[in-house]
Amino acid sequence: MNVQLANVISDISGVTGMVILRAIVAGERDPVRLSTLKHNRVRASRREIARSLEGNWREELLFVLEQILELYDLYVLKIAVCDQRIEQQLKQVTSINPVSA
Repeated sequence: MNVQLANVISDISGVTGMVILRAIVAGERDPVRLSTLKHNRVRASRREIARSLEGNWREELLFVLEQILELYDLYVLKIAVCDQRIEQQLKQVTSINPVSA
C-alpha cells in the first residue's frame, strides 16, 4: 500500500484523514470516491488527494492500518478517561481549598 495521503493532507489525524483512512479500512479503494470525503477546509484539491491514494492495496498493510486505527481509538478513549479523572481530582482539590479572590 504505497499511498501518499500525508503528502497532501497536513494532519492525517484530522477530520479528512481519519474519514479517508476509515473508509479504506471499511473496503473503499477507489481514489476518486475517497477524495470526495475531503473536508472543505483542506487546501488540497480532490484531484490531488485522489492521486495520492493511487497504489496497491496489500492485505497485510491494510490489516496493519486497521490495527493502528483501533489502537488510535483506544488511546483517544483512554485520554478522555484520564481527562475526566483529572477534572474530578481538580474539583475535589478546589472544594477542599477554595481559592479566594
